[in-house]
Amino acid sequence: MRATPLLFAFKFLVLFAALFGAFEASRGTAFESFVVEDALLRPTVGLINAVTPGEHAMLVARSIRSPGGASLHVIRGCEGIELFLMLVAAIVAFPASLARRLQGLLTGSLLAWVLSVARLMALYYILRYSPAAWEALHGLVLPLGPIVLMGFFFLRWSSTPPDLLPPKPLGRAA
Repeated sequence: MRATPLLFAFKFLVLFAALFGAFEASRGTAFESFVVEDALLRPTVGLINAVTPGEHAMLVARSIRSPGGASLHVIRGCEGIELFLMLVAAIVAFPASLARRLQGLLTGSLLAWVLSVARLMALYYILRYSPAAWEALHGLVLPLGPIVLMGFFFLRWSSTPPDLLPPKPLGRAA
């Protein structure tokens, strides 16, 4: 079967739906707690405190709080997991070798993590220091920005020369 944009889109949608469903099924489990709280929220709080030690931010349940009055409650869908799921679905759906896919998943996952943590930090600081800008930035810019950047990563990753099959050996010259 020849790879086509339509086939890629179909595979991507099916994979994304399956991954999203699987993650939704994990809600309330130790796995979900590890991914959201330990892998995303705790590092975010640590970075907030490293960048601005006076904040004294802490993680309380799924809220990033500070004595200064900021309380960013991170609800389902706002933690950035969908960014990882889209990345995995796109890379798995794309026709590439296993090694190339692993490289894309590792690099892309690191980028997705950085973007998710940076987005959560930005949301915290906006809520703390510029609450008037909250609606515009929380509703459009900060959700869309990481998706666009991840899209650029995928376009760059997928635009490299295809490595689907090893080169065919040439026949003997007579």
